[in-house]
Amino acid sequence: MQAVQWRDMLQKMGHEVVEINPWETYDWKSFDVIHFFFFGSSFFSLYSSLKLRAPQAKFVCSPVLDPHYPLLVYKILSRISYPKAKIFADYSALRRYKSVFDVFLARTQYEQKFLSDAFGISPSKIQLVPLNSRFSKVDSLDQNKKENFCLHVSRICDSTKNVERLVDAALKYNFDLVLAGASTDEFNAKLARKIGSRQNIQNLGRVSDEKLKDLYSRAKVFALPSIREGVGLVALEAASYDCDIVITNIGGPKEYFLPNAIAVDPYSVDEIGLAVKKFMNGETYQPALRKLIAEKYSEAVVTQKLLDAYSKM
Repeated sequence: MQAVQWRDMLQKMGHEVVEINPWETYDWKSFDVIHFFFFGSSFFSLYSSLKLRAPQAKFVCSPVLDPHYPLLVYKILSRISYPKAKIFADYSALRRYKSVFDVFLARTQYEQKFLSDAFGISPSKIQLVPLNSRFSKVDSLDQNKKENFCLHVSRICDSTKNVERLVDAALKYNFDLVLAGASTDEFNAKLARKIGSRQNIQNLGRVSDEKLKDLYSRAKVFALPSIREGVGLVALEAASYDCDIVITNIGGPKEYFLPNAIAVDPYSVDEIGLAVKKFMNGETYQPALRKLIAEKYSEAVVTQKLLDAYSKM
């Protein structure tokens, strides 16, 4: 999604963007920038090969690193390799091939710190370029039209999204909760057993973008108490529609929202539940949060930061 959004933004500015298809042939000498999203041991031969084919191009890496273990753990993981057997763990590949890249783009200061301290990447090679919301509402919504429910959007069967604890919080604190997003039949059945006959929780499954905008417009609260999260694009989208935000206190997401949101320990059902109830009972950080996001994370602002990062090379 990050790559798709940045492609669209650059094209709007008149830049030519090519999405590389491994089955196609390209004139590699025609590229000014080659931008990789993610990293891994399986790419190490590709990095070296392209450096030879495109010596004029600048290499950029958006590692999409979502740290959720202590810094020391990543330091250790970054050194697990067996060079003679050409075996490198993904994290050690990032350390080993860091010199291939001219710049690394971090989405948060938290990610920036891990790139520098755990992988030994020079701070001078790391630029901070945030993400932006796909959807944005310029005008404030009528708060009287907001409905008293909490929304959560994700791949809800992904354990890192922490949906089960959010459901536990809704059951314990008796607030209305709407879930939307892809899942599995097995996980849906597990949730159904947990919810039982209670009527305050709905699981909508996948929804269209138009339906998603409608949910954002109506929801009073959006909760993303993830155990592992890089930014939380859905929370940015929801905040743009005047939802109050309950966000995880792990990692970088809180950088985008605090002090105009509530950050919670995602392992605490009580913290999640009490935070949602606080907003349900009338506390709000809107429209201050929406205005902050429009100012710092608009498409125009982020596009310029991305172009500046390219230009600095």
